[in-house]
Amino acid sequence: MNNNVKERPVLFGGDMIRALLQEYSMPGQYKNQTRTTHGLHRFNDFPKFLEEKSWEIQEFIEVEPGVWLAVSNDEEGEFPDIFDPWVRCPYGKAGDRLWVKETFFEVYNDQFQPTGKYCYAATQQGYVNVLDDDGGIKINKDGSDASPWKPSIHMPRRAARILLEVTEVRIERLLDITPQDAQMEGIESVWHDEMTDAHLWKDYSGKSNGLAFARMSFFSLWDKIKGTGSAKMNPWVWVIKFKVLTINGDIK
Repeated sequence: MNNNVKERPVLFGGDMIRALLQEYSMPGQYKNQTRTTHGLHRFNDFPKFLEEKSWEIQEFIEVEPGVWLAVSNDEEGEFPDIFDPWVRCPYGKAGDRLWVKETFFEVYNDQFQPTGKYCYAATQQGYVNVLDDDGGIKINKDGSDASPWKPSIHMPRRAARILLEVTEVRIERLLDITPQDAQMEGIESVWHDEMTDAHLWKDYSGKSNGLAFARMSFFSLWDKIKGTGSAKMNPWVWVIKFKVLTINGDIK
């Protein structure tokens, strides 16, 4: 790997892990981007005294790879010295890599020693115990005599099976997401008419059987994660686009 290429962790839930696995098989069809406010809180909590003086953020520009500058509505695009307009992307720059953290379990043998093999909750339901007689992974679906899954936040690098390569980074308002980008966030299609290519998209709030617009589905997912009404706040977000580089070390 190029010495200028850095690796960083990124965390995804089960639905998004399954979308990434599908994306690996069919690039550009399931999930090739993610949005997050990580590192942008001071811009989303813009000082009230600056707002009262009509200062606001117009856009962000990348001054050098991975380093961004907030541009104001001032004629020269600058802010008062009291406000720091600089921010470094916590996910790096195009060409960097992200190893995916997910809910997992390290498999132990019948002597309860680690085997170096792992199970992943997104694709294997239940609890993991030991290797079976054929050396395969045994799943105890009733949870008997088994250890629970470990939360994704505790996953070490050696256990990661999915590696992403960043292809593009930008900063935009959440509500600026396009229908195509909403689909590529990994939202689930719950109904598809092949004749018309019409879809119903999953309502992550559970309030309906499906939503007609991909953007609405994505906003329901955002609200499920961040809290009801969070999408309407229209925060600044990092848009991290990527390709799924490897699954279990295999390069496509």
